[in-house]
Amino acid sequence: MLAIGLVLIMTMELHAQQNCDSLKREVPAFCKLLDDDARVEFPKDYAKIAACMEIDSVTEMLLGYDMVKMKALQLQKVKNRLFTYGDWMDMVVELKTSKEYRNAVQMMALIQHKINRADWDQMLKLMKESLLPSHLEALELDKVEKMLFDPKNKGKKFIEVMEHIK
Repeated sequence: MLAIGLVLIMTMELHAQQNCDSLKREVPAFCKLLDDDARVEFPKDYAKIAACMEIDSVTEMLLGYDMVKMKALQLQKVKNRLFTYGDWMDMVVELKTSKEYRNAVQMMALIQHKINRADWDQMLKLMKESLLPSHLEALELDKVEKMLFDPKNKGKKFIEVMEHIK
């Protein structure tokens, strides 16, 4: 009975791998549609990739619709070919080895902590490493800092205050 179970598992894994291999050559549906429809189809395309590799919330945040679309258009222009799921999967692998990804993972963990100076300083450091100066300026971090360290927010988590910032 155990042997039958192992054979069944191995068969399912082989089938899944074959599906992923064939998926790599396909053009994502969102690439074939106009912008509004493409945005609707994009999460479905991401789900297909998630069946073949781990996709976490940080990956989805950093490789959102606009970023993937830009890469698809760039590939089409530079290499004169269509963007495929394989290209997208390569982007995910490349992203997960980047400093930007590691910084974002750290930031996501830090914002779950209670507001404190050491974690805020660490977040500032990570933002300065990851964002362009013009983006940092647009965030108005001095105002954010004042809000975070306002006495009425004592004991709250960073995320609890930050989710109300506009």
